[in-house]
Amino acid sequence: MEPSSRKKELSFKGRGSALRVAFEGAMVPGIIDVMTELRDAGTLVLSHPLIIDFKALSVSRTWLLAFLRDVVFPMNLSVTLWAATDRGTLDTLASLGFKLDSGDRSLFSPSSLKIVTTPLRSGQTLFHEGDVLMLGPLHSGAEISATGSIIVLGDLEGLVHAGCTGNNNASVVTTGYRTNQMRIGSMISNVMEPGASPWWGRPVRIYVEGGVFVASDIVHSKDR
Repeated sequence: MEPSSRKKELSFKGRGSALRVAFEGAMVPGIIDVMTELRDAGTLVLSHPLIIDFKALSVSRTWLLAFLRDVVFPMNLSVTLWAATDRGTLDTLASLGFKLDSGDRSLFSPSSLKIVTTPLRSGQTLFHEGDVLMLGPLHSGAEISATGSIIVLGDLEGLVHAGCTGNNNASVVTTGYRTNQMRIGSMISNVMEPGASPWWGRPVRIYVEGGVFVASDIVHSKDR
């Protein structure tokens, strides 16, 4: 079958300044099919905040995480709201901290704090629904993903992804910035050589403002 005759899985409709991307099929489509249709839409999806609407589809947690990892983040899509009518899908979206487009579930799910007392080393990963406070360094090759903010009280050498479900209001705080890439929400920084970042080695809080990464120094009281 020629690509032009393939059944479309998505529809696109404007809603105010946002674009609603609705899943129209009776079954959950493959990740590659969704990626292809979004890429074909071009600037239509890249230049607008998106509302992803699964309608009556029953979407699994595994599929949602793959959608974020393989489509939303690589394409740098700005997803502001998520919608569904299937109760199981709504519960899964809420459990991941997604902001929902419905009257009774319009806020992020309550954040919980996870305190990590053992340093993460190369090859180790951590995912948490909420905020993460790490009492020690994050070594190179280790990774933390959290739906909320991430605080590393030690050298940050590994990879962190705060607000990993699309929350651009999350922050990363560390007492020693020594990583070559930063991820917050839908934003991914350029890969830099060790020491090239202006924040290198400094105690900083990093957040997103106006579509760019901003770093502010953490000033200790004795330095004031």
